[in-house]
Amino acid sequence: MTTLPDLETTARDFLLELHRSTEGNPDAQVSMYMIGEAFGLDRDASTAVAEDLMAHGLVEIRTLAGAIGLSDQGADLMADGPDNSGGDGLRLGTTSPLTASQCEGVDALLTQLKSELGQSGLAFEALSEMIADIRTIETQMTSPSPKTIIVRECFTSMLQTAIANRQMEWQHLMEGLLG
Repeated sequence: MTTLPDLETTARDFLLELHRSTEGNPDAQVSMYMIGEAFGLDRDASTAVAEDLMAHGLVEIRTLAGAIGLSDQGADLMADGPDNSGGDGLRLGTTSPLTASQCEGVDALLTQLKSELGQSGLAFEALSEMIADIRTIETQMTSPSPKTIIVRECFTSMLQTAIANRQMEWQHLMEGLLG
């Protein structure tokens, strides 16, 4: 499978811009020419870069007018790829099941959260919500094919709890994870 470091700089930048423009959604589409314009490529150069990414299986053509989108493989790669917002790089993405590296990242994040829960000062109700969400994720992670949507919903619930209880570090972690 292709990784980000395998790509030439222009192709990597193009893919990162496509990911940003579509918010990582493999169902979204955007003009390849608009993506290329974002860093000074003309129509021919944009087409060439998009075709290269299609050959790697990371991008799909959506319309004859030049609309493209992330393929499932491209969405998975970007979910595992570098985090441009300053986080640790873990992104859940939208495709199921979770990849091995996503599972490892989720496990590491759960370990961190569990170690900090006791000192968090959360009220009983908020603490109970967090524990229920953590247990749900842990149960899902025992599946041979952990479902992304279930894990995302639990982390979304934990994000709301973190926001409501002013747990800024947790909020930052959850926002980075959810993209």
